[in-house]
Amino acid sequence: MYKSYSMELAGRTLTVEIGRMAAQANGAAFMHYGETIVLSTATASNKPREGIDFFPLSVEYEEKLYAVGKIPGGFNKREGKASENAILTSRVIDRPMRPLFPKDYRNDVTLNNLVMSVDPDCSPELTAMLGSAIAAAISDIPFDGPCATTQVGLVDGKFVFNPNARQKAISDLQLTVASTKEKVIMIEAGANEVSEEKMIEAIYAAHEMNQTVITFTEKIVAEVGKKKHEYESCAIPEELFTAIKEVCPPSQMEMAVFTDDKQTREENIQGIKEKLEEKFSENDNWLSLIDEAVYQYEKKTVRKMILKDHKRPDGRGMDEIRPLRAEVDLLPRVHGSAMFTRGQTQICTVTTLAPLAEAQRIDGLDVAETSKRYMHHYNFPSYSVGETKPSRGPGRREIGHGALAEKALVPVLPPEEEFPY
Repeated sequence: MYKSYSMELAGRTLTVEIGRMAAQANGAAFMHYGETIVLSTATASNKPREGIDFFPLSVEYEEKLYAVGKIPGGFNKREGKASENAILTSRVIDRPMRPLFPKDYRNDVTLNNLVMSVDPDCSPELTAMLGSAIAAAISDIPFDGPCATTQVGLVDGKFVFNPNARQKAISDLQLTVASTKEKVIMIEAGANEVSEEKMIEAIYAAHEMNQTVITFTEKIVAEVGKKKHEYESCAIPEELFTAIKEVCPPSQMEMAVFTDDKQTREENIQGIKEKLEEKFSENDNWLSLIDEAVYQYEKKTVRKMILKDHKRPDGRGMDEIRPLRAEVDLLPRVHGSAMFTRGQTQICTVTTLAPLAEAQRIDGLDVAETSKRYMHHYNFPSYSVGETKPSRGPGRREIGHGALAEKALVPVLPPEEEFPY
């Protein structure tokens, strides 16, 4: 059954078409914002994935250069792996959506957003965020929505909602806020040294704007939304938690986590797991759940120690930070190097300067962004957490963390005219 819904959003028309495309998906919304068009779908597997202790959600934001009338540059004219912007957009969609699915849900879910046409004045990233939320809300997948997202700019001291290309170029603020009907659930921001008061005001203003989109979504769900399907709960049974506490009472768990050395803490937790495995050796159903159950028990214990007992696991006071240390010039032949240590966490940063001809060229959907002169790469090797894993290049998390650091430092870099590197 085909239906179309429209509303005015920040001076432009948002149209949602249901039943026009992707009929085999659990939920699909064909989104129009101005002349930007994104097909957003939500699809779930019929059965839970076995042997996992997490919710297997995958979010995809697919950029197609035909959306802006371009052919990919280089020798290979076929579009390949996701761009950095596509990965960052997928992460921004994932963060507010993931907590709204049931914690004990283990069915594979994919939220796919295909960008088909781009109007420079109507963000395809925002359109995909709204589309994913609507597709999940109208589907039969268990989802505690709806939610909505608003982008906020600051031009000449005034807030601009879902800014167009010209406003983005001169804005002092790049703020993205996702909300449910009750509260704000995700904030992503970059700013040119905007005051805290102004930032808080912007967050509240975006939350109010989100309510209009949520009301619009609720109308769609009421008319075309599917009944949510039943699912097999993968929650840890309460009987297991009770049995674990008989073997390892809360006081013993507190002693296990109360240390400032991570390796000692992990050894203590491993000792508890071994005792539980021996105790429940004849219960195959419980054996496979011990790792996740102990993790949840440990997490609740640490939370209780901090919030109720005002005692941190490493012995620090509530107003005390970990020991800090900074070193410079670690590497003799590079342009700059430093190591920063906080507690047992260390980061080594290396800087390289080059002429502007070495700036990164960008072949993407944003015609206003064709290059960037500052690149911040973040790497998280497996040995840093004592794990064994082959290095296969940066993952989405590493790309996301590098982008956050980059966003924080770009406003304080000297301008190109003063520092042509």
